[in-house]
Amino acid sequence: MNNKLFLTPIALAISILASFPAHADELSDLKAQIQLLSERLANVEKERARPAPAVAAPTQSATTDQPTPVTIAHPPSMQLLSGDNTLSLYGIVDMTFATQTNADSTGNRGSAPVVSWMSGNRFGINASHVLDKESGMSIIGRLENEFELPTGNLDTDNVLFNRDAWIGLQSDDLGKITLGRQNTLPRDFAQTWGEAFGSREVGLDEGGWNNNNQMQYMINYAGGANGTRYNSAVVWKKKFGAWVTGLAHQFNGGGSIVAGDFNTGTTSAAALAYNGGVWNINGTYSTADVAGFTHQVIGLGGNVEVTPGIVIRGGYFNNRTDQAVVGQRKDDVYTASITFMPSSMPRTQFDLGYYNIRATNAGYAANGNTLGVYGDTSAVTTAADGKMSTIYAAAFYRWDRQADVYIAVDTVNTDGGFKYGFTHGFNTAAELGLGLRYKF
Repeated sequence: MNNKLFLTPIALAISILASFPAHADELSDLKAQIQLLSERLANVEKERARPAPAVAAPTQSATTDQPTPVTIAHPPSMQLLSGDNTLSLYGIVDMTFATQTNADSTGNRGSAPVVSWMSGNRFGINASHVLDKESGMSIIGRLENEFELPTGNLDTDNVLFNRDAWIGLQSDDLGKITLGRQNTLPRDFAQTWGEAFGSREVGLDEGGWNNNNQMQYMINYAGGANGTRYNSAVVWKKKFGAWVTGLAHQFNGGGSIVAGDFNTGTTSAAALAYNGGVWNINGTYSTADVAGFTHQVIGLGGNVEVTPGIVIRGGYFNNRTDQAVVGQRKDDVYTASITFMPSSMPRTQFDLGYYNIRATNAGYAANGNTLGVYGDTSAVTTAADGKMSTIYAAAFYRWDRQADVYIAVDTVNTDGGFKYGFTHGFNTAAELGLGLRYKF
C-alpha cells in the first residue's frame, strides 16, 4: 500500500479536529490528544519510511536435509542478519554407548562410549551475501568441523574444517556452484535410498547418511578418490522444476599443483534426480583415478511413500575397478529399507534395512582384508570372490526437532573370500548402540 495514501486521511482528520471550537476546559484536553496523535503519526511515518529488513533465505533441517532455494543454514541454528548478509551458527552433539561382539581377534566383546553413530559431532558456520537483488545472486560459504564427543579430539588430526570448507555462488538461474572441500556428488543424491535415514528428496544442499556404524557402509560406493568427500573440487547443482541435476570434478594435488599430471587423484561425477513427492528416483555416475587405476561406480535407486507413515527405499550400485596383476574387480550391491512412523505415536520412528555386497575378484590389502571400493589397487597381487551382508534396525523417540534418543542394532556377515576388518577374522559381528542427540 502507498504510505502517503494511507497516512494523508489521518493527517487531514487531525487538522479538522484542531479547527473545531471548544470550551476552555475542553480545549486543553483536545489539544493534548491531538498532540499525542500527531506524535504517534510521526512515528508511524518513520517506521514505514524505513527499508524492509533483509529476510533470511529459507533454511533446511539438519536431520532431513530437505531442499532449499538459497543459503545453506541448518535450523535450528542461530542466524545473524545485517543488511544483505546472513551468518548462521549450528552444530550437533551426539553420544552413543555401544557394545560389539567379536571386537578383537580372540572374539571378546567390547563396550564403551564410542564415536557417534547417527550424526557426526560438528560445529559449523554458514555465510551468505546478496550480490544482486534482482537476480537473487548470492555468494555463499561454509566452514564445518567434526569432533569426537568421548574425547573432544578432532575427527581428523590437525585438520580444523574436515567436513566442509568451501565458497560458492547461488541463484535460481545459476543453481549452486561450490569450490573446495565438500561431499561427493553421488553421496548427496544416493542418501535418499542408500540407507533408511536420509531425506526423501534431493536438494541443492549436502545430504545426510548416518555416521559411524555398519548401517552406513553403502556410503563408500557413493564416494570418490578421496573417500566420501572431495578435496579441491568444484560441484554444480541446479533444480529444473521437479528435476535436480549435478556435475562435479575433484582436481588432483589436494590443494597444490602437481606439474605434468592432470589425472591421478581426480574424480568426476554426474547425477540426475526426479523428486516426485510420493515417489523419488535418482541415478549417479562416478569415475576416479586412484594411483593410476580407474574406479567406476554407477548407482540407481529411490524411495516411495506407500501409505502415510510408511516409506520404502531401495537401490543398486555397480562397481568396476582396475587392479594390478589380478585384473578387474566387479561389485554388485543391493539395498532395501523401510521406515515406519505411526500416527498413533507421532514422536517415534522405526527403521529396518538390509544390504548385500557381491564382490568378484576383489583384491586384498596388505593387512589381508578386502580393499574398499575406492582403495588403492596398485599393489594388489591376490584376489577372491566373496559376499558381505548386513541387516540393521533402529528406533527413535523425538522430543522435538532438536533432541532425540535412539537405539540401533546391526549384524554383519561375510562369506567366501570377503575379509572385513570389523569382524576381526570372524565371519560375523554384531553391535548394539544407545544414543542421545541434540541439534542446535
